[in-house]
Amino acid sequence: MRFLPDKAMRRLPHFLDSIGRPRGAAAGALRCVPLRHYTLLALMAIAVPLALLLPLRRPLFPDDYSTVVCDRRDRPLRIFLNRQQQWCLPPEPGAAVPEKLRRAVLCYEDRFFYLHPGINPVALIRAAWLNARCGRIVSGASTLTMQVARMARPGPRTLAHKTAEMWLALRIELSRSKDQILRLYLDHAPYGGNIVGVRAACLRYYGKRPEQLTWGEAATLAVIPRAPGRVSPLAGRDRLRARRDRLLERLCKRGVIPEDIRNSARLEPLPKRPVALPMLAPHLARSLRGGKGAVVRTTLDADLQRRIEQLLAHHVRELGNLGIENGAVLVAETNNGAVRAYAGSHDFFDSDAAGQVDGVRAPRSSGSLLKPFLYALCMDDGLLLPSTRIKDVPTRYPAFDAVNADRGYRGLVTVREALIRSLNVPAVRTLDRYGVFRFATFCREAGMSTLFRPADDYGLTLVLGGAETTLWDMARLYRGLGRGGRFDPLHLLRDSDAAGESPRLISPGACYLVLDVLRDVERPGIEFFWTRYSDARPMAWKTGTSFGQRDAWAVGVTPQWTIAVWIGNFDGRGNANLAGARCAGPLLFDLFAALPRDPERQWFRCPEAGLREIELCRETGYRAGPFCGQTETALAPARMAPLAVCPYHREIVVDREGRMEVCSLCWEPGNHNTAHRLIYPPDVVQLLRAQGRSVESAPPHNPLCPALPPFRSVEILYPPAGASLWTPRDYDGLWQKVMLRAAHCHSGRAIYWYLDRRYLGCTRGRHVRAVELECGEHVLEIVDEQGLRDRRCFTVSRSPSG
Repeated sequence: MRFLPDKAMRRLPHFLDSIGRPRGAAAGALRCVPLRHYTLLALMAIAVPLALLLPLRRPLFPDDYSTVVCDRRDRPLRIFLNRQQQWCLPPEPGAAVPEKLRRAVLCYEDRFFYLHPGINPVALIRAAWLNARCGRIVSGASTLTMQVARMARPGPRTLAHKTAEMWLALRIELSRSKDQILRLYLDHAPYGGNIVGVRAACLRYYGKRPEQLTWGEAATLAVIPRAPGRVSPLAGRDRLRARRDRLLERLCKRGVIPEDIRNSARLEPLPKRPVALPMLAPHLARSLRGGKGAVVRTTLDADLQRRIEQLLAHHVRELGNLGIENGAVLVAETNNGAVRAYAGSHDFFDSDAAGQVDGVRAPRSSGSLLKPFLYALCMDDGLLLPSTRIKDVPTRYPAFDAVNADRGYRGLVTVREALIRSLNVPAVRTLDRYGVFRFATFCREAGMSTLFRPADDYGLTLVLGGAETTLWDMARLYRGLGRGGRFDPLHLLRDSDAAGESPRLISPGACYLVLDVLRDVERPGIEFFWTRYSDARPMAWKTGTSFGQRDAWAVGVTPQWTIAVWIGNFDGRGNANLAGARCAGPLLFDLFAALPRDPERQWFRCPEAGLREIELCRETGYRAGPFCGQTETALAPARMAPLAVCPYHREIVVDREGRMEVCSLCWEPGNHNTAHRLIYPPDVVQLLRAQGRSVESAPPHNPLCPALPPFRSVEILYPPAGASLWTPRDYDGLWQKVMLRAAHCHSGRAIYWYLDRRYLGCTRGRHVRAVELECGEHVLEIVDEQGLRDRRCFTVSRSPSG
């Protein structure tokens, strides 16, 4: 101010004071206003801009959306209603608005959307003039942002609420971009009935995503939100068509679409009724609905899931005439454990067959599915190899009798044959050698979640189906077999954290040997000739049938896929037609044929570092001993415990003619030689001879020998030592007899029977006697022609009614 004159400088304060000093009536009025009102006005002048700049509460809309369960490509498997019983899909924040839909909506609702700050002054003036001229509200001058505000804070159509809408619209414009506001509008606009949001409308009316809309469909959806109760495919179809056509005409006049597009769009029909939403994997979707967020992204494949459900439904319909009503399927990738198909039942809505029961998670008897794992563990333990011959003879334990499914016995079978035929007796005898506790511990560690009882409660029946399991657990176990003994969990959620590798429970070598055996299991139906087809694919697979024929299983594994199938009735009814090979096996191979194939993953690679060659006895499959004749090399797990030396090839001492076995107590000096013979136990010899097979045996021992021979050639088979027998009455009221059984290594020898020192008689060839036994303790003794004998003590009791 130094450039002003001194006089002016002296008058400046008075001039400035006079500028703000009111004069006349105004001065009198203002002198009546208290000072606190000035303060209030000043605070309001500051608060209004600040209120506009304050961020809105997030989320702007209530977090009440439909739960969407998606497949691995974000395609919906099932959509659930929200808490308001509406179809309202959760927003996709990063998704762009499709161009057709954006242009149609802005042309119909707010053509100046990208120009105004949330309120269109020109539209406000026009609406005020129209409402005043008509004497009622005919126009609201709502911008797209104001419509978002009204949907977020609904209320009556009053001036006060309209003012609140405009205020909220200004705040929305300051806190969000235009594209975000348009996205908010499309995600929450009403589209008739209980449909909210354009994505839900696209699925319900057209069965497609917004990106796939035509111009006619986009125009149809653009005009619905203004009056969804009166104009929608559900009500007011003629008005909907007229408004759609007017919008198409407007788009054409503004150069958005050409005339030919307009004409073809007008010819598009309106949707007649809502399209049914996807209903895939309903059991899984139901289990994932709560606590997983609005969008649950799974590892399933929608196309594969649909195909699997169709095959399962068709297969169960064919079995319906046999009284078999349900089934379940699980398909996972062997390499990564991602579940690609999950079918809990053949029909979720079949209430008569309890279709809403989830057969994938329902515990059922495992049947014979655990046998491959037992044999693999025994290979690592040095008990056997695929070519080892093990006993298949009548076997009785205090708790139960082991019986094969065909009620027959074979004497000796290789492990390969026992596993391919799923023989029960060799498996039970093998489990008895390996240990029930050890095997139950392995099953728990490998992923069987249903073993809640102590191992002794299951006993030897554990390997025959004495324990419950689920389809989910069996798929995990067989996948672990295909992964070289690592039993990692399967996973369903795409974004779940992958757990670290689990410890190896079975060696890769043992897994490979068992898989090689399971590849040779006979396939059902036309699949029996699978090796004759040029495009045939190998698969290791195993079936299982529970006691009472209540459950039929089939599980297969390849380097690419692991497939698990269960067939049966959810109420547990048995059915004579229910068997794994007949009922579950055909579906397994139908599913296998429907799955994509990778030519580079046809079969498992041989783990060269996990296998080594050993020399075996060709006749018995045990480690070759000094008395074995022919030998062969076979693959064995690299770190397996030493395999037992052949127990059947023995060196014996015979007289010079080879007609009698002698020992140091009965030979004549210089009149004996050593000989190598294959000598099986008496129970095995008897079964082999009953089948007409020629069996080599040791010559009889010198009858003049003062001592018994070291090898027992006569043996009581039943009852076992210390057994407690219970005899019931027959239909005629008489007590049932007990069948006493014995075996002799020499077919022509006679056996003399004695019960409690009472002579019962003599048998030759087939040594069986039926005897009625009294209650109490008994002693059974048998003697052959040479004086060789065996003895058993047992107890008999009768029913209380007797």
